[in-house]
Order: sequence, then C-alpha cells, then structure tokens
Amino acid sequence: MAKDISDSKLKGLEGIQNLQNTNDAIDSLKESEGINSLMNSMDSVEEKGANMLNYFLDLIKTLGGNEAITSLRKKLGQGTNGLADECKEIVFEELVKFINCNINFTIPSADTNGTQDFNAMTIPVKSIDPFRLLKNSPTSNVGKATYEKIGPSTGQLPHSTNRELFQRLENPSQQQDYLGGSGQRLFTIEFDGGENYIIRPVGYNDSFDDNTIIPQNDRKLVEFLRDYYDSIKIFDPQNFLGVLMDSLSGFLSIQADLSGREVELNGKFGKFIEKLMSLCDDDGDGSTGAPINSSGVGHLSEDIPGDNSEFWDFGPQDLRNIEEETNLKLKGLVRFITCNDIEGSIDIDELNGIIDSLLTDNDSLDGIKVNAGMEALVKGMNVDGSKGLSFRLPALQADFDLNILKKLPLILISLILTPKVILGFTIALQAIGEFVENLDIMDLVKKFFRIIKTILKRLKDLILEFIWQEIKKFIIKLVKDILQEVIKEKDSKQLAIINSLIQTLLSAADSLDNLDDCRGILDTLLKYIKIPPIPPVNIPNDLVFAAEARPGFSDVRAFQNVLENFQKSGISTEPHPDGSPNENVIMAFSMIKGVEKERLANGKTKIVTYPQNVQTAAGPGVTERGSGVGIPL
Repeated sequence: MAKDISDSKLKGLEGIQNLQNTNDAIDSLKESEGINSLMNSMDSVEEKGANMLNYFLDLIKTLGGNEAITSLRKKLGQGTNGLADECKEIVFEELVKFINCNINFTIPSADTNGTQDFNAMTIPVKSIDPFRLLKNSPTSNVGKATYEKIGPSTGQLPHSTNRELFQRLENPSQQQDYLGGSGQRLFTIEFDGGENYIIRPVGYNDSFDDNTIIPQNDRKLVEFLRDYYDSIKIFDPQNFLGVLMDSLSGFLSIQADLSGREVELNGKFGKFIEKLMSLCDDDGDGSTGAPINSSGVGHLSEDIPGDNSEFWDFGPQDLRNIEEETNLKLKGLVRFITCNDIEGSIDIDELNGIIDSLLTDNDSLDGIKVNAGMEALVKGMNVDGSKGLSFRLPALQADFDLNILKKLPLILISLILTPKVILGFTIALQAIGEFVENLDIMDLVKKFFRIIKTILKRLKDLILEFIWQEIKKFIIKLVKDILQEVIKEKDSKQLAIINSLIQTLLSAADSLDNLDDCRGILDTLLKYIKIPPIPPVNIPNDLVFAAEARPGFSDVRAFQNVLENFQKSGISTEPHPDGSPNENVIMAFSMIKGVEKERLANGKTKIVTYPQNVQTAAGPGVTERGSGVGIPL
C-alpha cells in the first residue's frame, strides 16, 4: 500500500511537471526552471507514509511558485472564522461516533438532596487543560491570545467558556449556571477549592431531579452535546494567530514562562501529529461498515497502540529535532531552513499589539489583521541586529507561509484541545461510566488516541479540500493553455469547442472529485493532468491518396530532427574533447531506435471504411462497413 501511494504521488508530480515543462517549452523553452521546481518537490514523493498535505503543498508550489503559497496563506487568514465553525461540527460529529451514542443514553441529573449530590460529577482541572491554559489570567498577554475576547455573562452566545472556567478557579465554592445554545440551563459548575470542578447536571424541567424522581427528566446525551457545543466557539481569530505564532516561534511559550520540559512535551505532541498525518484511512470508528459495539464504553481502547508500541517511540533524529526546536522556542527564534538556515528573533511587543487589535468589536477586519500578524512576524524579525530582512529576501515570507500551511493540522488540533471543548467530552464520558484523568498532553493523547486520530483525519480532509481547489484551478488553466497552443493554427470553431469542453470540466469537477482517502486523492489528481483529446484534423480524401508516395518513417531522419531541436534549444550535441560521444546524442538515438524496433516488430494499423453509396443493377445501394489491418512503415 505504501509503495502504491508513493508511486502514484510520483506519477501525479511527474504529470504536473510534464504539463508545466510542455507549456514552458512552447512559450519560452524554460525547461530548466521546471526541472529545478521538480527537484525541490521530490522530498514529499519519497517521504515515508502518506502525508498528502506536504505533497499537495509541493504540487501547488510547482504549479504557482512562491506567489501561490503566499496567496493560499492569505486565503487561510481571511477564513479563520469559517474554519472555527467547521472544526466545531467535526468535534461534535466525531464525539458522538466515539462514545457510540445510543439515543437512549442520558446524563443523570444531579439528584441533589439537601447537602448530598448523588449524580454530581467531579472533574479534575488538569484533565481538561492539557496545555495549562487556565494557569494564565485572561488579562495577561498570553491570556489575551488564548481566551475569548470578552468576559462571560448570562445568556451570552457564544459563551466565553474558557474565561468562565478561569473565573470559577478564582471564586471557589461559588456555583454558576451554564446555559446551552438553546438558552436552557444544562448544569451548574463550581470549583471545590482543591483540584476539581463540580458539575451538577440539570434535567429538562430545570431541576436536579433525575429519572428516579421524575421519569424522562434526564437529558438525552446527544441532545446535551449538541446544546453544549452550540454554546461555544472553538476558537477566535486571536487564538488562531497566537497558537500559530507559538508553533513557529515560541511566542506564547516565552511569555508563559514554560519550563524546558513543558516546551519539549509540546514538541513531542507536534511530532505525534506528524505521525498521525502520515496515516491514511483506517478510521476504525465503525463508519467503514465494521460492527459497532452497543456499549457506550466498550471500544474506547480499540485501535490504541500499547504503551510499548513503537508508535510512541521517537528515533534519534526525531529527538534531536525536538531538542533543537525546543531551544529555538525558548529563545524566541525562527529558523528559515530554505534560506541558508537564517535565524531571527521575533518582536514580541509588536505581535502582542496585533493580538490587542483583534480584541476589538470590528469582526469584519479580523481576516486582514490575522494576515497582518503573520506577515509582521517575519517583517519584524531581528536578524543580526537589523530588521526588514524580508524586504531584501522576499523568499523568507514564502518560506514562512509554507511552514504555516504545514503546521495547520497541529495548530487546529491544539485549538480544539482546550478546556471548553474537553469539558463537554468529559461530561459525556462520565455520564456513560468512564472516568479518565490526564496528567499532560501526551497522556491525554494515549488515552483518547482514537478520537484524536479521527478528528485529525477530518481536519486533514478539510485542509486538503481547501488546497485542492487552488491546485485544480492551476491544472485546468495549464491544460487549457497547452490545448490552445496545440490548436492555434486551427479555425476558431475548433477553439470554441475546446473552450466549451474546459467549461464542462470545470462545472463537473466538484461532483467528480474524490478526496475521501489517499488513493482517491491521487486518482483524482491523475485524472486532471490528462490532456483531453482534441478534435481530429480532417484531411481531404483526395490528398490521402497521395500518402502512397511518402517514403515512410526513418529513424535516421527522426534522429536528425531531434538533434536539430536540441541545437535550437541550446542543448549541446558536440562530442566531448576526448572524442567520446555526447551523452545527449547517445540517449536520443537509443530512444528512437528502441521505439522504432518495437514499432517494426509489433506495430499495426487498424483501418475501417464507412458504408458507401453505390449503384447496382437493382438500383441504389449501400455497402457494408469495411475493415482491415496494415503495417506502419
């Protein structure tokens, strides 16, 4: 399977490169530029596993260069709010699948009787806060980048739930009602002053009476989850920008004063996400047709590699990379590998200022500000005591933009694994009898491997679809340009037919694309890079008879033509100074002889004739269709 995927990735890349080289050769004979682009893209072809994100990014860079990468990043910045909505739906849908939600599962109401809560839930703070977000005040620089824009208030939608959870920590033993997206009270929450939140679920009649007291009063689990997640927004633009900048430069890690071990742990989480990105299909969630266990907790440990599995191991090179990345982040440095390993320190004050600008009420400018922040990180970098290096080396911005796109799965999953998202998940698990306490982010990953894996696959599909739409535009334009060159000497009617076919391809593209899995992605790509057949050249029948006088194919004449084209293109055909033959000449002659040998040995021409009108003794008639086989000369 891995070799098949790798071979198909290579075919796709070679096909696109062939289109690019053909177009360049017709236009201005710039084959060398295409070859360099291909060489830069080979890493993703030879890459082990099936990380289609890196492959897609290489394809779009091959097609459109650095400008295409930067344009893609700008579209991402403009669409952060829509991306947050997509992520919320992914979380809800995959959570329902994960816990095998039977419609009869309920969340027992607290059943409060005096001072005793029979069904209250105890949730350790650290179990819902793997990145230790709640350690920071919302008013701190780190807090501004990681919490919601404004403080919580009754009836607020979306609710500032992370800020609410922080307020509970600041006000122990104070119960606070929590309302769902419907406006109904779902539960009360308080901090016990030690290590735990206390959750008291509320029934349909807004009381703590469970089904043993009032039948059918306990909430259905699916309805609870829908109502809860409707009350939150997964992330805001300032959260997206903050986590993005931290993943690339340690922007938050420095200000949060994280220890080296904590930064290293986050680095290991990033490497784990890269491993998951290399997996293809095999969701293991029952959606592929496998039977689903009717128990709510019967399959939580399925598909999880054991503690001793090699999956959790990091090789020596991985560990060196993690250590190096940790050291860079602790120093607030960004390294640009494709630009001679340039290292620059970030301007934290300037970046904090951009985060502050995103906390205003003018949401219509969020996309512009997010993009400004991404660009400011590079433009404000200090390299050897000076700023503005990106103006002198424009490739720096493109290199940075490429890293942003490669880090996107890690950024999104990090934004999802925050207290407000995990809280709903934890309440649901406790309702079906599962109590899980997490020590840190990697502990959480091991215990909830299956849902993190499926959510990440959905995120990967979302990102690939986003990039594919841009790749598709480039490919169709390239094919169209080549076709127009091929038929430029034909009449305008044929050109109109080609344009019509291209428009048909565009309109049908969405229904034909299959990005469900790696195999489907590559089949779709290979379909697009095939140039469709053009209308045939109609040669008058009288002229066809003249073909009898033609001498037939000559491999020597073909060889002369190839050498002539080589010389026109600036490709050397002269023998070497020592008299040995030129490799280009040997290669061309060998190819022609090999093709001609096969044509002479096995080539054949199949002919058919149309029915003809004839005059017979009985009157007008029509002949049968004729057919035959010939030998190409």
